[in-house]
Amino acid sequence: MADKSLANHFHDYFSIHIADTIELKKDVFKLRCDVYCKELGYEKTCNHSEFSDCENCEIDIFDAYSKHILIQHKTSGKYAGCVRLVTPPPDNPKALLPFEANCSQSFDPKNIAFLREGNAIKVGEVSRLAVASQFRLRKSDTKGPEGINTEQLLLGISKEQLRYFPLIAVVLYFAATSIAVHQHLKYAAVMMEPALARLLSRSGISFKQLGQTIEYHGHRALFYTDGVFLETLPPELKAFYQSFDQHLTHN
Repeated sequence: MADKSLANHFHDYFSIHIADTIELKKDVFKLRCDVYCKELGYEKTCNHSEFSDCENCEIDIFDAYSKHILIQHKTSGKYAGCVRLVTPPPDNPKALLPFEANCSQSFDPKNIAFLREGNAIKVGEVSRLAVASQFRLRKSDTKGPEGINTEQLLLGISKEQLRYFPLIAVVLYFAATSIAVHQHLKYAAVMMEPALARLLSRSGISFKQLGQTIEYHGHRALFYTDGVFLETLPPELKAFYQSFDQHLTHN
C-alpha cells in the first residue's frame, strides 16, 4: 500500500502537528465541529464552554486529558484531519475513557479487565478522528468521519495529490499509535467500524475486537491494539510509520 517514496510524497503535500497550543487546539475543535456537528450530526451541539472565544468548536470533558494531532494541507493551509489520544491523567488513573463512558453497553467488563489491571496507566483511546470533507475521496463515503469523497477537486488540489488522500485516516491512526508508544502505554483502544479495522489490518495495524457492534457515530465496536504490530510491519510500511513518528517526537 505504501513505500518510502509514498512517505516522501505525502510529506511534500501534508504536514503533521501535535496541537499543543491554544490556537492549534481551537483548530482541532473547529474541524471536529464541522465534521461531527454540522456535517454528520453525531454531536447535537458545538460546546465551547472551555474556550469562550472559540465559535463553532466541539469540545468534551475528555479533551482535558488528551493529546491532539492535526494534519495540514500545505498548498491551501487547510487542516485535512485530526485525532486525539485520550489517556487518564496521572493524578486520576481511574478516569474514564470515552468508550467506557459512552459505549459500556457494547462489551462485557470482564473482557476488557486486562486493559485496566493494576494501578499503572496502560491504555489510551484513539478518539474523535475526523477528516475534512474536502479531503475525502469517495462520494459514497460521506457517512463517517474517516470517509473519503472524490469529487472534491477544490483548493487547487492536483490529481497527483489526490493519490495520497486515502492515507490521511491511516496516518492519523498511525500517529495516535505513535503517541501511545512514546507514552509507554501497552494498549490503544478505539471504537471503530469493523470494516475500517479490516482496512487498517491490511495497512499493517492489527486490531482485535472486544465488543459487539452498536450504533454510535455509525456502526462501531470496541477494538484494541498493542505496540507489537510495529515489529511485524512490512519494511515499506515501517519506513512510512517512522517518517512521521520521528517528526512527532522531535517537534
